[in-house]
Amino acid sequence: MTAAEKFWDRVADVYDGGIDYVFGNSMRQILLSELEKERDLCRTVEFGCGTGFFTPALATRSKCVVATDFSEQMVALTREKMKGIPNVSVRKENCEKTTFASGAFDCAFLGLTLNMVDGPTTISEMHRILKPGGRLLVTVPTNEGTGIGGLLGVILRNMKVFGRVRQPGTVLYTQKALHNLVEKGGFSVQSMEMLTDREHSGGFHGIYMRALKR
Repeated sequence: MTAAEKFWDRVADVYDGGIDYVFGNSMRQILLSELEKERDLCRTVEFGCGTGFFTPALATRSKCVVATDFSEQMVALTREKMKGIPNVSVRKENCEKTTFASGAFDCAFLGLTLNMVDGPTTISEMHRILKPGGRLLVTVPTNEGTGIGGLLGVILRNMKVFGRVRQPGTVLYTQKALHNLVEKGGFSVQSMEMLTDREHSGGFHGIYMRALKR
């Protein structure tokens, strides 16, 4: 088990309240509202499902969903939450190297995940497992446009909840950096939105990106 797996197993039970506190706003809910605009996702795979925060929205917009995480504890929490939802299965997977067949899915969703894994490797794997023309949906937090005071607040809240400055492997993308990463990985970016919580200033912003496999 890697250090990152051990970390996410350890914090699984406090993740939901903890990550919202660290962000300092309602950014997860704002990103969820953007996801709820999607339609007809068909065969969907979710990476970094965590506690299953985004999974129900994917389930109502997809023919079937495979929700995955590389933390056993996160998988267990999502599996419990998804009981009674017949078109969702939950399993352990590493988004950098999955067990799925090439072209297995119509849509891949990376919710607050790409910023904590190897970006080029993960995007390459998404390209492999998506069918031609398949959709890639990505949400990441970003400090782009966040002032020094806001960044300091995030660091202090992270230390208080998770005992460290940032989560394992964290990379904070700008819109340009995310766009370049995805385009170089064989996708055409269709849209990219910077989302902010106007009622809670000082926390992280969010990027919501839609792309198609070339």
